[in-house]
This record gives sequence, structure tokens and C-alpha cells, in this order.
Amino acid sequence: MSNSSNSDVEILNALKLGNKDAFELIFKKYHAKIYNFAWASLYDKSLVEDITQSVFLSVWEHKKDIIPGKNFSSWLFTIAKNLIYRETEKMMLTVKYENHLKSHFNEEDYSSEEKIDADSLEELIMQLIEKLPEARKKVFLLHFKENLKNTEIAAKLSISEENVEMQLKRSFNYIRKHLANYLSLMALLCVQ
Repeated sequence: MSNSSNSDVEILNALKLGNKDAFELIFKKYHAKIYNFAWASLYDKSLVEDITQSVFLSVWEHKKDIIPGKNFSSWLFTIAKNLIYRETEKMMLTVKYENHLKSHFNEEDYSSEEKIDADSLEELIMQLIEKLPEARKKVFLLHFKENLKNTEIAAKLSISEENVEMQLKRSFNYIRKHLANYLSLMALLCVQ
């Protein structure tokens, strides 16, 4: 496929049918724009690269949903915006957690080996996710690991969107409750 001889609609039609050359043309056309869009929010090279790759992976996975006559770039940037939002949400959770620790502990209260960092928080969250009921765990992982929207999760699991929302809400409540218990326990251990 040559870039100059095909209109966007033709390229998108070919992409919709699984044409890898069409995908490559779309990738080349939009890669820098998506990268710069993500950079403007995150300012982290590896994170921005991951998000950019995830956007195009999502395009490939959902190529059959493309409507060539519609505004493709708007759809593409919506995917990017959602991924950036989720990543920002995760970063805010980490910062909130770290601020909570700082407000309850002085630097001299514990050595650097004893400091709880983002990795241990992530490990704890993963342990909590593993304890979720199987159906709830599937919904949660599709949302956070695969960055699927509630409608996509509902379609993939053949359940209602309301059920997806309820499962995510219960997962969040469970994780929050156990994180709060963990932080309280850590506070008690550090006070002694």
C-alpha cells in the first residue's frame, strides 16, 4: 500500500480487514501525535512509550470496531486519554500512599531497608487481587491489566455493564479496606 494513493477511508477499511500494511501506515501517521499527547501529561519516557504502544495494540485488537467514515483520530485519542487517565490514577494512588506514610512516620523512625516502597505496595495489591472471587478478579484484571473499558469487559464476559461496575466497586472497596488495615498494622509495628 502506498501512503499517497490511498485515502484514510481506504486505509481504515483495509485495517479493519486485518491488513498489516494499513496498520503500519496508521502507526506511522499517528505515532508521534499519540506519543506527544501522552508526553504532555506524563513526562516519563518509558511510561509514554508503553502507553503509545498500548494505544496501537488496542487499535489492532479492536480493528473490527473501526468505522472508516467516522473520525478515527478522535477514537485514537480517546483510547490514549483513557490509558493516560488510568496510569495517572495509579500514580496518584502511589503518591497518596507515600504521603500517608510520610505523615505518619519520620524518616529517622526506620531504616531504608524497612521502608515500604511502591513495589511492595504493588505486590500487596496483587496478593489482594488474587484473593478476589474468580469472576470479580477477571473483571478487575481486564480493567487494570488489559485497560479495557466497562463496555468491552461486559461484552467479553457476557455480563451487563452494571455488573462490571458493581464488581469493580466491590474490588476497590475490598482492596481499600485491606490496605487501610495493612497501613494501620504497619503504624502499630513502627510505634513499638
